[in-house]
Amino acid sequence: MTKDSLKRKIKEEGLAGSVLYYLGRFCSKAELAMVGKWFGNHGKLRQNCIVLKNRTMQDMTDNPRAFYEYLIQNKINENHQIIWMVSDKKKCEKLKCKNVKFVTAENKYGWSSPLAYYYGAVAGFFFYTNNTAYLNFYHCKGQITVNMWHGCGYKDAAKDNKPPTGKSMMHFDHAMVPGPVFVETKSRYWNCEKEKILALGYPRYDWMLHPSVCRGEALEKLFSHKDMKTVIWMPTFRKSEVLISAENEIELPFQLPALESEAELKALDVHLRECGIFLIIKKHPLQSGWSLDEGAYTNIRYVTEEMLQKSGIQLYELVGLMDGLISDYSSIAVDYMLLDRPLGYVLTDLESYRNTRGFVFENPEAYMPGEKIYNLEDLKDYFSHIAVGEDPFKEERRRLLPAMHTMPKKSGYCEALAEYLNIKIQIFFFGRQ
Repeated sequence: MTKDSLKRKIKEEGLAGSVLYYLGRFCSKAELAMVGKWFGNHGKLRQNCIVLKNRTMQDMTDNPRAFYEYLIQNKINENHQIIWMVSDKKKCEKLKCKNVKFVTAENKYGWSSPLAYYYGAVAGFFFYTNNTAYLNFYHCKGQITVNMWHGCGYKDAAKDNKPPTGKSMMHFDHAMVPGPVFVETKSRYWNCEKEKILALGYPRYDWMLHPSVCRGEALEKLFSHKDMKTVIWMPTFRKSEVLISAENEIELPFQLPALESEAELKALDVHLRECGIFLIIKKHPLQSGWSLDEGAYTNIRYVTEEMLQKSGIQLYELVGLMDGLISDYSSIAVDYMLLDRPLGYVLTDLESYRNTRGFVFENPEAYMPGEKIYNLEDLKDYFSHIAVGEDPFKEERRRLLPAMHTMPKKSGYCEALAEYLNIKIQIFFFGRQ
């Protein structure tokens, strides 16, 4: 705990909330030392127990949720116990079914229950996205830990990040990436053997390729808007109040890159009306300082995590319904290649980004099969192409696809992961007899 982090926490939570937070963290560390360590050293591995954990306060979303739905649909819970480690159990109880249990991990006060450390220690499988939060720091021999991660894009590790050494919140037996080209970049990022990297793609791709809703239904639920050609804009973050990062050094004239002012955003709205295109802007969860008077625009709307949760639509389902995507250095641009639809990359701050955060590729533009956007006019050109069905980078996408994505041999990405882990189970349980 540093002086700056303490000040920030008091500003966010108030004095009482901050006291509760640091008390919660103290209790969690004590539970790790007692419960986690004891069961990790003396407990018995529960081979049919599967733990799923997403990011703090983002319960039951993203890759773990997609994989969970696959497990339930295929009745894996009939003979396996599934443990969800969540920040808020009350929000998840309605999704409970046979052999599924919710335990508290990293709640708003930073507290994790003793049960979280117990299951973290004895589960046969531990799946996570951002980090393990030390919940399975101590675990029984034979546990398989899978880092599902949250996407592979163009951004390098933060300049001040050091590769993990020894046992950390980023330990794993396997880590997932979209395709072959990311095996090298991520093994370097995590400082691990390439053999640990699984180029199988992400479970959430099944949502994107096979959404459970149609576009008209989604637009009606989210915005009370009629069905029409729709594009989603998902910029990565630059400024963040919750993360100290190199990107904070980047200065932009307006909250959206490529635009200079609110007047330009209104001009873009006029162009969208002329093109008959609806634009959805998805704010990055780490980005700060965004606001939009949506009443001033006819064809532009924000979408939030809360809106998606209320409507019962997963973000990647919404992405799968889009006619085009605008992004920049984010992993969503890599993911969207699977849909074979028009991509736009906003590169206004390319050199600033190169000099602060940096890129995993020496020449990132070589792995960006889409229109390069630097200003309002480039944005207008991109939307004009979509309006008339032009797709100038189609062949480049198809050329890059085999390097950037592994296509599943059978029915989907969740099944590919499940089958791979079944092979691992057979090797572990029967191969050593």
